[in-house]
Amino acid sequence: MIVQLEARHWSQVRVGDARYLCLRQAGRLVVIRDECKHRGGPLSLGTWDEATECVTCPWHEIVNSPRDLARRQVPSVRVGGVMHILVPEPSAA
Repeated sequence: MIVQLEARHWSQVRVGDARYLCLRQAGRLVVIRDECKHRGGPLSLGTWDEATECVTCPWHEIVNSPRDLARRQVPSVRVGGVMHILVPEPSAA
């Protein structure tokens, strides 16, 4: 399923129970699953460190490095001011 979100640092979208976050990594915008490597906390509620490009999780203050964030990246393409991302279909409840 293709979903769109605003192409700007820290924009977010929810698809079913899944959350996605757009952020700037190595000078370009990428989209990641909005979940901490530790216990799945919402990185979008965490703290961004511009110098290191790390996100600190709001739940347990675990630092998610650029490498950790890259592991959560989802396929995306920027077209103008919109990010188009490929995500799984939400499961029917």
